[in-house]
Amino acid sequence: MAGGPNAEHVACTTCMWEASQITKAARLAEGIETDFYRCEQGHEFGIDWDHGGPPKEPQWPPATELVEALKSQGRWTQNAGTVR
Repeated sequence: MAGGPNAEHVACTTCMWEASQITKAARLAEGIETDFYRCEQGHEFGIDWDHGGPPKEPQWPPATELVEALKSQGRWTQNAGTVR
């Protein structure tokens, strides 16, 4: 039970950092330390929840702080203005 119930859906890390978009990813497999996800664009990735423990709040929709951080870094584009 790596991320637990609050990590069933997360923002895709690939879409976020390569395309500056926030895309929903669903958990494919839940491990002991790492969960594996696939986003709506087909990217697959893992998140290691061992270091900080399972999240205390749902990871989807993304926190306002995450969206604001992308905007402040200039990583938010007109096409990425909608959370999918």
